Amino acid sequence: MSSPFDHDYETIRVETATPGVAHLQLDRQEELNAITRTLLVELSDAVGALGRDDDVRVLVLSGSGTRAFSGGAAVRDRPACLDTETAVDLSRRGQLAFASVRWFPGPVIASIDGYCLGGGMELAAHADLRVAAPGATFGQPELELGLFPGWGGTQRLGRLIGTGRAKEVILTADEYDAETMARYGFVNWVVDDPFDAACDRAASLANHSRLAQRYAKRAIEYEGDEAGLRFESLAFGHAAGRIGDE
Repeated sequence: MSSPFDHDYETIRVETATPGVAHLQLDRQEELNAITRTLLVELSDAVGALGRDDDVRVLVLSGSGTRAFSGGAAVRDRPACLDTETAVDLSRRGQLAFASVRWFPGPVIASIDGYCLGGGMELAAHADLRVAAPGATFGQPELELGLFPGWGGTQRLGRLIGTGRAKEVILTADEYDAETMARYGFVNWVVDDPFDAACDRAASLANHSRLAQRYAKRAIEYEGDEAGLRFESLAFGHAAGRIGDE
């Protein structure tokens, strides 16, 4: 596999897997792929570059090793260790970095093994699809620190699993297994080898129209029935007029 970039990142690795599929790996294995400020900057930069690459149609996210997709924010960057102004800035940085994943033009599939906690679960929530190993562990433990998810988790989780379930996960700060998260609707598939399954699914999705995928994602994200329906009609017409162009 080869990298589409001329430089190396410090906290992530980016590779092209099969035609049309890119793989972005959080590369802080010894720290359970904890999310630092540097990682947020590099994530946003890499996802943005991949989104502008016409040869990349689908993105697979994973964590290095099998112990964790991500255990959450790095200890030194946790808001409990920061003053109010710095914590607000960190929250906005994380929200914007994760938004780059949410608005990636094509499908984004998160391959989840081991711990997927705190900011790690928030990152996974910004993907379009999630594949998890049977032993994966999920949770939003921020309330144990007197906090709550600040990288988009309060907004994304409710959209994925409903308000009631989102409140349960966030307010209890409990840990959940992959099967429970699949039953709640957060995980799409539970498989023994999530990375291979994610790559297989990505290769299949890469054969679909990139334009249609982009419009479908945007239409689904619309809030408000009437606005969403108007966008759906306009995008449907534009996609229909471009059939065969890709």
